[in-house]
This record gives sequence, C-alpha cells and structure tokens, in this order.
Amino acid sequence: MSALTQTQIGWNSYEAAGIISREQLEMLYCYDKQPIATQVALFMQRGEAYVELFVVILQNVNKDETVQYVLALLDDALIAKPELGLYWHELLRNSGAEVDPFAPVMRLLGRTNSFILEKAALVLGRLLSLKVHTLGMEVEEVSESDEVTQRHLLTFTEWIFHQLNSAHSLELSQCPKLHYALSAMMALLVSDQGRYAVMQCDGLAVITQMLARATAAMHDGMSPSTVQLLYQLVFCLWCLSFNKKIADLMATGELKVISQLVAVANSVSKEKVSRVCLMTLKNLLGHGSGHANDQMVQAGIMKVLGSLHGRKWADEDIAHDVEELQAKLELDVASLSTYDVYKAEILSGSLEWSPSHKSPKFWKDNVAKFSEGGYTLVATLVSVVKSESVAPCALAVACHDLGCFIQWHPDGRKIVSSMGAKAPLMQLLTHSDAQVQKHALSTTQKLMVMNWELLSK
Repeated sequence: MSALTQTQIGWNSYEAAGIISREQLEMLYCYDKQPIATQVALFMQRGEAYVELFVVILQNVNKDETVQYVLALLDDALIAKPELGLYWHELLRNSGAEVDPFAPVMRLLGRTNSFILEKAALVLGRLLSLKVHTLGMEVEEVSESDEVTQRHLLTFTEWIFHQLNSAHSLELSQCPKLHYALSAMMALLVSDQGRYAVMQCDGLAVITQMLARATAAMHDGMSPSTVQLLYQLVFCLWCLSFNKKIADLMATGELKVISQLVAVANSVSKEKVSRVCLMTLKNLLGHGSGHANDQMVQAGIMKVLGSLHGRKWADEDIAHDVEELQAKLELDVASLSTYDVYKAEILSGSLEWSPSHKSPKFWKDNVAKFSEGGYTLVATLVSVVKSESVAPCALAVACHDLGCFIQWHPDGRKIVSSMGAKAPLMQLLTHSDAQVQKHALSTTQKLMVMNWELLSK
C-alpha cells in the first residue's frame, strides 16, 4: 500500500453525493492516514459500523482509485488483526442476512484492474476463512446467514480453481491471475472450513498436478517465478496437512504428494521453500497408518536430509526440522530389508552404486520380487535409460541393473524387451560417459544373445 498511502481521497464528495452519511464521513476522517495500531483500535471499537461504511463505499463507488484505496485499508487491517474479519460475519448475522457485507467484494472479482482483483481475492480469503461453521461439520441449525456465507465460500473457491485450471502458463508474470488465486487460497486454508471448501473442488488433486508440472519445469531453469510458484503450492499442501483426514489422504492416496515434496526439497535451495517442504513432511509423519513414513524413505528422503543437514541456514528452525525428520525416520530405515532399501532407491530416481547393485547374492535372493506391481522396478529402470535428463551415474546403474535382471530372471530378456529397452540402450552405446557406454554394451549383449552365459566364454 506504500504508493496508495500518499493518495488523497475526496471523502467529502461521497458525503455530498449522499453515498455516505455525515457520521460515516467523520469516521473516515478519524481512520484515514492513522498508524495501523490506531486503525485497528478504532475498528475494534465500532466494528460493524466500519464494515458497513466500507461496504457502502465498495457497493456504490466504481472509481478504481477509491476502490483500490479501500481494499488496501481493509487488507492492512486484516493482516494486522485477522479477527477483525469476524465483524463481517456479525453484521451478516445481526442483520438477518439483509445486509450482505461480502457481496460487494465478491463482485470485484469480475474487475479487470489487477490491483483490485488481487486485493479483493486476498480480502475474501481472509474473511471467509474465519467462519468456522457448516462445511464438512455437523451443526444443530443452519441460519440464513450461514447459508449466505457458505454460498460465498463455495463460489469463491470455485473462482480460485477456475483460475488455476484455466492458467495458460505457470509463469506468474505471464499469468498474474494464477498468483492472485494461489495467494487467496493460502489465506483461505488457514481454517478447516477453508480446507473443506478446497477439498470439495478436488483441490488436493489440482494442487499436486500443478506441483508436478512446476517440478518438471525446474529442469528448464529455476526462475524466481518458478520458485514463488513452488512455495505457494507447497504452502497450500502444508495448510491442508493440518487436517487429519486430509493428511491421511495425502499419505495413502495415489497423488504422489510425498515424493513430490521430497523432490522439491532436494532441488530448490531457497530457504522458504525448503522450510515449508520440511514442515509439511513433519506434519505427515505417521499418517496413513505409517504409510507416509514408508513413502518418504522410498522417495530417498534420508539422502536429501543428509545433504540438507550439512547446509548453513539463516533460519535455525530448518536445521531442527531436518534433525527431527532424520531421528524419526531412522527407525523406519532400520526396519527395512536390503530389498526394501534397493526398491526405495530405484523408485526415488536417485541411483548410485550402493552395495546391492553388484552383489550376486542380492540378485539371486531377490530377483523374484521384481514381479511386484507388474514389474514396476524394471519399468522404472527402463524409464531411466530412456530419459534424456538423467545423470551419467544413474544411467550407468540403470543399465547395469537391467543386465542383472536379464541374467538372474528366467524371463528377464523377454520382459525387458517388451518394455522397449533395446533402442535406448543402443543409443547409450555412444554416450559421452565411458561407464554408461560400458554397462549399456554389456546389457545390450545380454538382451540380444539367447544364452547370456555364452558372453563369458
């Protein structure tokens, strides 16, 4: 609001036009240009009266400059003291829903002015998050004012997701409405009723799908816009994780929320992103009957935490979060078998030369388990050798392991061939890395020779 604070609004012209009363004009003179602490104190003294005053202005004045100024005043007040938003709900209830203080702000969502649109969305997010009532909860009686609030909440949430689903780009600079919608959702999700409204719009799926798109975009570079988008999306997941039912869904569903969070924590160095990722993962510990912990380990979180542990953080809470996650997950790691550890490594995509890869005993004892999930591990290894954005070490390991699977599984050659591994393996024969070439050649030979044992003679 820095630029707007110098703006002089001709409040007296609105009194002369009959839009506001003389008393309301005096209220504005007392309120305007005062320090925020004074404004909050005045608001608390005459809460409903100030709400009615600002509602009258927003309802009857179309001038952008005035609307911007009033929205900025309201947003500043709600940031300083969020509870002021309860006066909107009290005015609605005490008037028997005859005065709807949300409607004028809701109408502003149709304006084209970017400042008005952004501030209106933020103000609505802050206001509608405060009414802890009907959505997803049992109540004895729903009043007319409750129905009005619920209707606004659902309409507003639908507006948010319309912006998210229709965004033509994930670059916030190219699609500012995406930023406005995410900021509004961040404000809305501070309460359970905001979370229920978001879930009614299939919000968890939409957020995780956008996070997957944003994570994929990281390979093309980490622009400030991408970092901000990742922060906003993960912040929304963090807010959702405070609800037990939603947290269980995040842990047990098929949305791959946890693996995406681990990937973001591993790839983004910005502290605010790291912290919100870690806080979300902490909230999910133990959820889904412990399945969340298994997913974290399988996503390679211990390696990520080890890397984060060695960093120096300006925010000391991040180091504490890392240590807490490490301590709680070490017990889960200790209970894993050698195969479980190998499986977690492959599914995480972070392939390294750990002991299992080159152990004949490991392959002899565990190759039959590779049939789980329709040979998911084999398919994952094939996807690695097909990828054009994988580190040479991971490529070499994937080539090697496919060769071992062919060697130790009776149908290994047939299974790997059916997954289309031959062509990408042959392309890797000319890879710039010598180790990749070596293991691609060995596996290609095993794939093409009926009896692989002939290769050693």
